[in-house]
Amino acid sequence: MNRRDFSRTVLLGAAEFLAASTLSPFARSAEPLKIGVLAPLSGPLTRVGQTNRNCAALAVDEINAAGGLLGRPLQLSVEDTQMSTAVTLEKARQLFMHDDVAMITGMVLPSEREAALQAARAARKLVVYPNFDEGRCDPRLLTTGLAASQRIEPLIARLMRDEGRSVCAVVSDIGSNRKMLIPQLQAAVTRHGGKFLEVYWLPFGTRDYGAVLQRVASLNAQVVWHSIGDDPVTFVKQYRSFAMKPLLVTDIAHESLSIATTGASTGTIGVSSYFMSIDNPENQAFLTRYTAHYADARDPRLGSYAVVLPHGENTYAGIRLFAEAVRSAGSVDAERVKAALPAVSVALPRGRTGVSHDGGHVLCQTRIGQARADNSFSILDSTDPVTPVCEG
Repeated sequence: MNRRDFSRTVLLGAAEFLAASTLSPFARSAEPLKIGVLAPLSGPLTRVGQTNRNCAALAVDEINAAGGLLGRPLQLSVEDTQMSTAVTLEKARQLFMHDDVAMITGMVLPSEREAALQAARAARKLVVYPNFDEGRCDPRLLTTGLAASQRIEPLIARLMRDEGRSVCAVVSDIGSNRKMLIPQLQAAVTRHGGKFLEVYWLPFGTRDYGAVLQRVASLNAQVVWHSIGDDPVTFVKQYRSFAMKPLLVTDIAHESLSIATTGASTGTIGVSSYFMSIDNPENQAFLTRYTAHYADARDPRLGSYAVVLPHGENTYAGIRLFAEAVRSAGSVDAERVKAALPAVSVALPRGRTGVSHDGGHVLCQTRIGQARADNSFSILDSTDPVTPVCEG
């Protein structure tokens, strides 16, 4: 069942493998409860957007097969952000005001998140952001990736213990990196007895990293942290081509990027809430269902499974958490759902996951993985949930 050619609005009954006939007659006849998927379905991030859309479909199909939500079937309304802030705002307003969706998910860029939030405030609805972030907190927002503090502290604690004590950073020059990521990184390195040497800021659009890599090499750092958001593939390839000696670590690491770097990622250490190699029954079932019913034949494979980006698992997680909070609240009213979120706990592909006391970020294990030659990640460490540091 190929989900690549969704129409803008799709009523999703349960997939065959989930036995659609189990949906109660009441749920089938009730007015659908709508969820908006607003994702980059064109442009450079198309595959990320498609994975988010497909994982949303998987979550919705599962919920519908179990009887729907509050006695109503879920329905996805799908729109393309076109990676444009203006388009995202227009489409978010349309989804909230015309399609009457209860919440919107699927965005990738922080600018898309902010545009959707602007529309959500006016509509008094929710946004579920399926990406890692700087620690953004808003009464209308749930983020299902890790906040900066949830990524940095566990990884730096391990690196200072096992992998070296001097660190430099190469990062994209964006506001959240200057305001949150680098200050938290510098503080964590110092707190754990290390030495932060230097940070190199690179504007979006940089493609030749030779000059900065030469400066990095001259520092003799033991660890290089990179957060190159626009083209991590080119950066990693050039890092290896310069035969750099420091251990490369990053908060932008997953199987799809490893495949794209054609071997250059091997040995890189990454931090995330989700890697495909997580070993639990929920993840195995998730990957099996996704590969059998939602992946396109052209999607890259890792062993027998289609590659699922962490953004996709974040999208799946957000819909599952939202649904559980709606059940608890007995309502899709945004204030009631947000108030119910801190009491929610769901078994997900990443493992058991709850929500922070303010309802704004997930509480789950932080996983530290190392890229293997076969493009999978070996899980080096899994930490207890880290309380997020909130940024308004």
